[in-house]
Amino acid sequence: MEKTDFILHTDRVPILDDRGVQIDEVALPEKITPVPRRRCGVSEAHTYYKGAGIIYQGHYANEPDVHTLRLSENPIAYQRYTVVYPELYQKYGIFTFRHQPIFSDYEGGCGPKEENLPVMQESFAMSAIREIVDVLETPLPHHRIYAYRLKELQGSYKDTVNLIEYILSENFNSAWDKNLWADIMCYGYVRDLADWFVSDESAHKLGTIYALLHSIMKADKCLYEEIVHNTVGLEQMGDIYMPYVTASIVERYLPGSLGGISEEAPSSELMGRLWELIYSGKACCHLEREEEWAHIRADFMREIPRQTAMVRQDLALCRA
Repeated sequence: MEKTDFILHTDRVPILDDRGVQIDEVALPEKITPVPRRRCGVSEAHTYYKGAGIIYQGHYANEPDVHTLRLSENPIAYQRYTVVYPELYQKYGIFTFRHQPIFSDYEGGCGPKEENLPVMQESFAMSAIREIVDVLETPLPHHRIYAYRLKELQGSYKDTVNLIEYILSENFNSAWDKNLWADIMCYGYVRDLADWFVSDESAHKLGTIYALLHSIMKADKCLYEEIVHNTVGLEQMGDIYMPYVTASIVERYLPGSLGGISEEAPSSELMGRLWELIYSGKACCHLEREEEWAHIRADFMREIPRQTAMVRQDLALCRA
């Protein structure tokens, strides 16, 4: 058996139910190779097909059904468990169950929320997408496949700083708990704009920059420190102070937009106010069905005393 026997190349995207029975399929204009762990495939001509199926390895659920195995329990209130249908594991296609409880996208597919992608592509200058070349219909209601080509890019941390200034000045926002860095190419170009929206509200701006910084910190601590140093000159502040670092960056580019918070010394009281502002914005669960998941904010708010207690303890140790 050759190594290439393990690699899938196809111009057909099967649509399967939760028992693995194929109920339909979508024909593509060219063969693609599915990208591991993403609902996307790429052709030899370097055209990406978002929503063209996934090699299934599991999904999220709040109430697992009897046919799934529970892989892990998550600390996220709106997607409590990672589960898997064993008989579907490593099968390829679009599956007629949701990937996450909070979104209507079927596993491997792009649902109504993704209709925002072409809209944002028209207005977001720092998109990593050069052009959307086609939008393909599928037999599933409100599910489409988006074919696009990416720009050829190079970059450094300076491009991340430019991206921060751009999204703040142009009022672009996303969810405060989203892994934004995973969607960014060459330090400063956003590859997936479907989860972005326009707003001038301070909560959304603070939440968006927090999401970006938090995901950078998890991916590359040195890059995070370099960005913070070159924007606001803060050094070696622990993770628990990230809302304060975020507020300082927001006010650097939009002076006074948070009421001068960045001029205050870090304190547990200040951190509580910042967390409250972040949580009052949009988490991922609020991007598509805001009202249905509004109660999740209360869960986040209940975390604030614990978070401020950590700051209070840290400051006491620093003074000792």
